Amino acid sequence: MAKQHDKQFKLDAIQYYQDHKDLGVRGCAENLDIGPNSTLMFYKKIISRNRYLL
Repeated sequence: MAKQHDKQFKLDAIQYYQDHKDLGVRGCAENLDIGPNSTLMFYKKIISRNRYLL
């Protein structure tokens, strides 16, 4: 069964990715102990709803 992450974790993961883009998606995902697809999914979902965050 897939692991469920709460909203705050997703927001923190996105902030971590934005702060550490030099690591790339894969590096950030490894540091957060999540899959790279999860990282991208969180990012795309939140950014598409909140473009002003960038």
